[in-house]
Amino acid sequence: MDLSINRKNRYLTSNSMIGVYTRTDKQRSKNSVHKRLTWLDIAKGIGILAVICGHNMPDYILNVQANRYWYDFIYWWHMPLFFLIGGFFLKPINLLDFKTVTTFLKKRVRSLLSSYFLAGLLLIIAYMLIHKTSVTYSLTYLLKLLYGGKTLSDYTTVFWYPETYLLGVMGTTIIISAIRLKSIQLIIAGSFVYWSTSYQQLTNFKAFGVVTAPWDMDVAVLVMAYMLIGYNLFYFGKQYLTKWYIFLPALLTVSWLFLQLKNQKLSFSLFMRSHQFSGAYQHLSLGHNELALMVGIIPVLCCLVIFGVSQIVAYPLEVTRSVAKVGLFPVRLIARILSVAGNHTLIMMYMHKMILDLLDVNHVTDLYWLQVLIAAAIPLIIGVFFKQYQLAKAGRFEVIKQPV
Repeated sequence: MDLSINRKNRYLTSNSMIGVYTRTDKQRSKNSVHKRLTWLDIAKGIGILAVICGHNMPDYILNVQANRYWYDFIYWWHMPLFFLIGGFFLKPINLLDFKTVTTFLKKRVRSLLSSYFLAGLLLIIAYMLIHKTSVTYSLTYLLKLLYGGKTLSDYTTVFWYPETYLLGVMGTTIIISAIRLKSIQLIIAGSFVYWSTSYQQLTNFKAFGVVTAPWDMDVAVLVMAYMLIGYNLFYFGKQYLTKWYIFLPALLTVSWLFLQLKNQKLSFSLFMRSHQFSGAYQHLSLGHNELALMVGIIPVLCCLVIFGVSQIVAYPLEVTRSVAKVGLFPVRLIARILSVAGNHTLIMMYMHKMILDLLDVNHVTDLYWLQVLIAAAIPLIIGVFFKQYQLAKAGRFEVIKQPV
């Protein structure tokens, strides 16, 4: 089984949103054309589905200790996955060159910042209309949107992600630009993990009656750690990320950890937004050093498993024979949907909580997987149509095609 990304007929999709790119040797020139890796888009698609599942967990999982392992397990990796991938394609810039810094801010910061405030405004209005809240409540919420952090609730609780992603991209870029030695970068990443697991809550900041740092700046420190790990992981081993000899050991290790969690021998919680990190084995609490190692290593191992699974799922998209295409159609369809979802994770992140709330308020369905499907499908469809509208407006309308 070869899970390599270095196949002769590499399957790629066009770029969009948060850049997931690969470059061949010839493309490393100044005028290189960046293209997306399908397996990495599939990994992001799996990640966003895990986010929606985690935000819609039924009571019999959340409130029954014997079943809660599913909830804890999803949170081991679904958000670190996005931050790890976010670090893959960062690159150093000349911090002393004003034009270079300005270009970086325009390309990597401005669009996400604009979407943050636009989506926030629309969701605040939507919440006001759906739940008939007062204008005062909504105006106060606009101020909370500016401060961010844990002051955000309702439909915008997920906005900690774009906040910390932005801070993480800027902070990590500064670090890799100022410090080029990779070993020092990894030491910094380790120190960030160690610091992030050294306290329960920062009490220096408080706003709107909530103890929280503006824009979850403390959480962004751990985000930078994962981005630094991702940056170096891709720099040193991009050709090995989906190799079987990386995938299988990671799979065996994560499977063992999962079984320990299921059998209640292992207790490990990693909730980034609420800053809850705890661990125990055989009912003995872990020390700070052990906890920091787990927070730094377990999400990376889980992500390596997701990368390997994504490569396997993506493999049928390479098939060119008609008979094989027909036989593999269900798998190819799943792979294509996950790949497209991976191109539209941001709108799915923004909208899914509102849709889940609408399903609950209107008593549409109590079926868990149907709720997840609807909460994923609606923003995905909106995102696809909006992208096609943008392409058509630019005179570049494209039909979504299967790669060959």
